[in-house]
Order: sequence, then C-alpha cells, then structure tokens
Amino acid sequence: MSGTDAPSAPTQKSERFRLLICVDGSQEALRGMRYGAKLGGGVDADITIMYVRSPETPVVAHEETGGATPPSEGWGMALPGMRHLEEARRTLTTYGWMEEGWSHTESEREFDGDPLGEFEVAYLSPGGHVIRLKLKLGHSIAETILDEGAESGANLIIVGATGARKGLSRLLMSSVAQKVMLHAHCSVLVARELEEEHGHLIGIDGSERSYEVMVQDATLALRCDCPVSLISVAPSVQREARAREIVEEGQRRLRGAGLEAIECLTAVGHPVEELARRGKDYSVIVVAAHDQSGLSRFFVGSTALNLVMTAAHSVLVVR
Repeated sequence: MSGTDAPSAPTQKSERFRLLICVDGSQEALRGMRYGAKLGGGVDADITIMYVRSPETPVVAHEETGGATPPSEGWGMALPGMRHLEEARRTLTTYGWMEEGWSHTESEREFDGDPLGEFEVAYLSPGGHVIRLKLKLGHSIAETILDEGAESGANLIIVGATGARKGLSRLLMSSVAQKVMLHAHCSVLVARELEEEHGHLIGIDGSERSYEVMVQDATLALRCDCPVSLISVAPSVQREARAREIVEEGQRRLRGAGLEAIECLTAVGHPVEELARRGKDYSVIVVAAHDQSGLSRFFVGSTALNLVMTAAHSVLVVR
C-alpha cells in the first residue's frame, strides 16, 4: 500500500465490539490503553493490543534487557515492544480481565525473511472473550495499524498523540495518529492527556449525522459509567438560540434511546476553537468524521483534523 492509498475495506467479523489499542511506549499511548481497557470492559469487547516494530529496529537478546519478562517465555526474545505488551497484559488484569480459567495460544510468522517478524498471544476466556497481544512488523506504522483495523473489523482504534502540545509545535503531533484518524474505516480515539473520570463532551451541529454520532458515543460512554455532555457552537450571537434548540433536541433524542446527558451547553465562536477550549474539562471531545449540513459549515471535512491538531486533550472521531 502506498503512502496515499486508503486501506482495504474492513473484514466482516462477529457482532462483539472489537477494540484495537496501539502502544508505542509513550505515556499518551499508555493512558489510551488504560482508557481502552475500561471501555472494553463496559461493552464486553474483544481487545487487541498491538505494537508495530520497524524492520530497522535492532533486536536485543533477552538477557541483555535487565531481565524484562515478555508476555510469553516461549517467544524467547525481548523484542522492542515486548515490555509494553506485558504492561498491557498487567493493565487488563487490573481492570478485571484475564482472570483464572483463561487459556492462551501463541503464533508467529516470518516477515520478509525475518524470523522475528510477527508474534501473537491470544487469550481466550471460558465465556468466549478474546484478548490478543500482538507484535507486528511494518515499514509504515500507520499503514500497519490501518490494515490491522480493517482486517480485524475493529469498531474503535486508539492511538496516542505523541507530539508536542503547545503552540505551533502541535503541528509536530505524530503523523501516525493523523494518518490513522484520516483513513480508518472505524472510529478513532487520539489519546492526549487522557484522564478517565471527566466524561465525554459531544459536539453536535443539528445535522442528522451529528445526532447519530451523539447516540453512538453516548451508548458506549454510559455503558462504561462515563457521563456525557452535549455542546453546540453558534457562529454568531444571532444564531445562539438555534444552538440551544440543537442541544435540547439532542437531549430529547438521547432520552428516546434510554440515555441521558448530564448537561447541555452552547457557545459562540469558531467551532474548533470553542470545542478545544471547553474540552479541557473533559476526558474526551467527540465529533463526527463527516457532517453534510447543520449549524456550521466548519464541521464539514476539516473539523475533526483541526480539532485533533488544536485540542489539548483527547479527541474521538466517530464513524
């Protein structure tokens, strides 16, 4: 796949929610992994935690790593990323996953003649839940993540925003996160300064698509005990009354779906700037990947990308 190609269409899988969490050793990815474990527990998900290794990354013998224990002794090498996968396994155990009675299988595959190419440990619960710790080899981390998400039929991909977060230096944010967010066939959570207890702020603009995303995210968030808030941004004071109507309609639709927002907010200004500013008080800012109409044309096309680049906190782009 070339640098500009989109990944293949996602493979059809079971009805169970499927979550792909990408780790790279950064604190942002670690926070995203912990949050993903909470979400996965709430929606009874199958979880894959993946580390992508570049073919150019050197391999260090296990005894040279200071005794770090890989997820499976059978792998025999402390490959780059192995320690992060083991940390992921411990995190899942902390959240109540992988209790007694889980069985596991191991698999490996050579990649372009590299005998240490790809490894996977799959844990299976007595009830049929699957947790995979996967090490993949890829020349492009973003493309490898996109391909894995499509092949596995993931409903949500979580990646860390590992770049700087202040001023113009935000433009240095990981190109991996940007590319995954733009090209994934499923929802993407770009994790940044992610704290678990502050709920979701869902941006709606009056379009049917934004209301669909609102219900979709509220269903996920509330099942995981994450409160949701609604916000609509008016481009001018003259349109603020319309923004109030939009959040009131959003609350009505949520209640019709058996859900509830704990607060309904409005703001006046540029949608990206206002969502980024208000989003500092929440765990996650939620927006649709594409909207076709509504209160503000700023929601069309570039809103999700601009918000990911601008916001100081995590952004969930829902598809």
